[in-house]
Amino acid sequence: MSTLKPVTPEEAKRVWISIPNPNARRVAKALTQSGRRVHHSTIARWRAQDWRPVAHSLHPLEAARQTLDVAVSALTGDPIGGVKALVEQGSSQHDLGALSDHELLRKASREILVAINVASDALRSQLSYLITTRATETATLLNALNAGLRAACDGLEQIPEQ
Repeated sequence: MSTLKPVTPEEAKRVWISIPNPNARRVAKALTQSGRRVHHSTIARWRAQDWRPVAHSLHPLEAARQTLDVAVSALTGDPIGGVKALVEQGSSQHDLGALSDHELLRKASREILVAINVASDALRSQLSYLITTRATETATLLNALNAGLRAACDGLEQIPEQ
């Protein structure tokens, strides 16, 4: 899953140094234009922290999955069940060590898309209730669905066509 490598503070600093009259928005735009999406506030925070390295950053698909797991509790009422509470995990697990990076990326993207589909179906049936009684949680869920969809699309874009 190293294909969708997130931007690091060191890379952002190199871009900052390389452009005339740099600011956070210009650096973020330059990185985003190169296919590495990053928000300008992230660049500004890194610069304010003197480009301190990130301790640990999750892969975008893993981050989207974790966000979706937390947000799905609005549908299930289970704060720890996550997407697994909506989707029954199949007992046949592939040997992940035998898969190539592209196959792993495709598998992770597909799993996120399946989770989004299941969560969207559950949301559809509960939408009127959730909007009237739990609007904030519903907004969080919608944002997580959106982030998951973006991460899955970014992941699928990194897979070469056959």
